[in-house]
Amino acid sequence: MTPNDKTSSPPRGRQRTKRRRARRPGQVVAVVGILGAAPLASLWVVGHSLATRTEGRNAEPVSYLVTPVLNVRRAATTLVGDIAARNLRVELASIVDRLPSNGCVRVDAGGRVVIAKSADKALVPASTMKIATAAVTLDILPADTRFVTRIVGTVDNGIIGGDLTLVGGGDPLLVSREYLPTEKYPTTDPTYLDDLADKVKAAGVTAVSGSVVGDESYLDDDRYLDDWSSGIRGTEGGPLGALMVNDGVVVGNPIKPDNPAVAAAAEFTRLLEARGIAVGGEPKEAKGTPTGATIAEIRSSSLDKIVAEMLTNSDNNTAEILVRHLGLAKSLRPTTAAGLAVISQALNTWGIDGVVVKDGSGLSRGNRITCAALVELLEREPVGGQLKSGLAVAARTGTLRDVFDGTPMAGKLLGKTGTLLNVKALAGVLPVDSKDEVLFALLLNGAGWADQGNYRPLWEQLSTALATYPKAPTRSQVAVLGAG
Repeated sequence: MTPNDKTSSPPRGRQRTKRRRARRPGQVVAVVGILGAAPLASLWVVGHSLATRTEGRNAEPVSYLVTPVLNVRRAATTLVGDIAARNLRVELASIVDRLPSNGCVRVDAGGRVVIAKSADKALVPASTMKIATAAVTLDILPADTRFVTRIVGTVDNGIIGGDLTLVGGGDPLLVSREYLPTEKYPTTDPTYLDDLADKVKAAGVTAVSGSVVGDESYLDDDRYLDDWSSGIRGTEGGPLGALMVNDGVVVGNPIKPDNPAVAAAAEFTRLLEARGIAVGGEPKEAKGTPTGATIAEIRSSSLDKIVAEMLTNSDNNTAEILVRHLGLAKSLRPTTAAGLAVISQALNTWGIDGVVVKDGSGLSRGNRITCAALVELLEREPVGGQLKSGLAVAARTGTLRDVFDGTPMAGKLLGKTGTLLNVKALAGVLPVDSKDEVLFALLLNGAGWADQGNYRPLWEQLSTALATYPKAPTRSQVAVLGAG
């Protein structure tokens, strides 16, 4: 007789069956619970398998899943994330299809690798290299770091006998107020040289019998990196030094001096004379240790704001000066070579592979980075961390102020752009809530990819896809399904 035959037995048999069930209520509850959870368990397995499958391979989730599948509440949370990731992958498929052979893409969301195509391929990053520079700088230099610019001299009855020395402390955001309106991307959180001139006047100085001399001895004075092309020297980056004002520009002078310390001395001379303080000699570079006492000083903004300015505006000079500060902090050698060694060592310690560091700004075509490395650098800090919050805001600030305007990403997506000849890059984060975010990196190398007509369609597709996340049923809906 089959089990179904038993259910049609005489009433006496049914009574015995009821009595047996009544004696084992725990078994009944267990069986019902397992049967009720079975659909949820099956759905979780299928959904999770789909959510962790990427183009050409099975990607490991960023966080391994250890939640018991029979816990309806927890499994529902995991399943919702898997479904959202799967739906985002579908939206991103068109980008993968159009990716050039010398390109890569990786997108993570909800603690999962959503999509990864050639993500371990080392490519020229352009200015997305600044993400690595920022991450290491924020990790190595103390959070309370501020760079100090000082005035040293000897005052007697309001007159500085001899030279007044302007001592640089490696502040990359030192500017004069008249310079800001001329910048393509105005310096954020600047240190105003005008304020230092005001302090000199407030100290009672009425004249300088000698010259204003610029002291840049705090950091190495190599003006450019060896593998920078001639086309970017003095325009995109440099000349570099510990005393840079207005990126080496003197207001009213169309020719940038070769020595930034002399340019700074000239700019400070102009500011003193505008305040009625006479200066006897021509601006020049300091020779030897300055004599006298500190008359006045100004301090830079906090380190996180300086890093944010570098990222938002893609400030090449700021990046290279920070590299030299890293060298000074770790090895007492304020050189580019020492600072780059610090960055390389930090990346190695963090287990971030596929990075070749030739400079801090990304101007060198010898740099290499992977899409995986960029995303992993961003993943090292929590949602809303200092590095992420320092990125440019879509359609609002810095190098993204004219990008994604009129799209759902405007005011939301945070990113770092990168541009060189035949190189276009975009990496960043889309905050979702206090615990969730989408991290992405898209590198394009090859002829023509820096042209708007080629890269913009991919960026727009990325924007459209990210705007759909997270598209999935709610946790309560999935829990009800599993309990049904």
